[in-house]
Amino acid sequence: MTPNAALPNPPIPIIDISAFTSNVAQEARQLTAQQLAKLGAKNGCVGISGHGVSSALLEEAFQVAHKFFDLPYEDKMKAPHPDGPIPHRGYSGSGRERAANKTALETNDDYSNVADVKEIYELGSDKNTLQYNIWLPEHVLPGFRDFTTKLFWELHKTSQAILEALIMSLDLTTEEADSVRSLNTGHENQLRLLHYPAVPNPTNENSRLGAHTDWSLFTLLFQDDHGGLEFLDRQTNTFIPASPKDGVLYMNIGDMFQRLSNEFYASAMHRVVTRLGKTAPRYSIPYFAIPGPDDIVRPQPSRVAVDGKQVYEPVTFSEYSMKMFETINVYDT
Repeated sequence: MTPNAALPNPPIPIIDISAFTSNVAQEARQLTAQQLAKLGAKNGCVGISGHGVSSALLEEAFQVAHKFFDLPYEDKMKAPHPDGPIPHRGYSGSGRERAANKTALETNDDYSNVADVKEIYELGSDKNTLQYNIWLPEHVLPGFRDFTTKLFWELHKTSQAILEALIMSLDLTTEEADSVRSLNTGHENQLRLLHYPAVPNPTNENSRLGAHTDWSLFTLLFQDDHGGLEFLDRQTNTFIPASPKDGVLYMNIGDMFQRLSNEFYASAMHRVVTRLGKTAPRYSIPYFAIPGPDDIVRPQPSRVAVDGKQVYEPVTFSEYSMKMFETINVYDT
């Protein structure tokens, strides 16, 4: 990617969505939705304040993540992610996932074609029998299952509020809005705990996670104070830091919402990098809003009418995700 040095890098916009997490007048919600469309559509990313997730809950979440990743490897492997994508749950050691291969395949971008230097624990709804959870034995880390389950459903509430704002920002019909809401039941969603090990002496801007887009409807991301997350600004063709800010999560649009919005919202290209000098360990907590495997994701007719063309054909999430897994070997087995 060649940057356009003549254009300045704008900051990533921060939007207060408290109108959607509290009982306020419809006019306030409409103003927030309009702001989201104006500031978030082009690059598919915004910072979100007023999201309703308490600082105490987030502090405990990062403490729990530290405790989990501090366990001996043999204990973490008592909840192993299986070979292959189903179920996409449990613990994975550093270097197994290759999420950026999708970008490398599409753009011939060598920077993206790297193994992801992180270790992962992933979980979802206990009612999902296909993507079933793989839990640690309770004695290995007491309370881990109860707390992460609580966190999962609290973040689902936030995802519902953000989805309402996105729906309103697209000015969908009542029928379309109900159809889009049905894609986020929570039972297909995924919570991840991530640990990026320290990089003792990076000699240049190194990748911890190569540039990629997510396959989700959208993703919520909490990170510790070390940062490293960057989003692509499509106007300048350069990456912009998503600096950690108190009370702010970062939300990025995924491939599924790009499709259903008929490309009104762009699927956000993002990466995680190190800088010159010693880089400390990094922890982050993403939450993915994901359709059901058989849910059909299609451009909404009202958007097609406004745009004058239909950009994408309908697809189920399972069709799309399996094509990605098979084509790019996103999970190295």
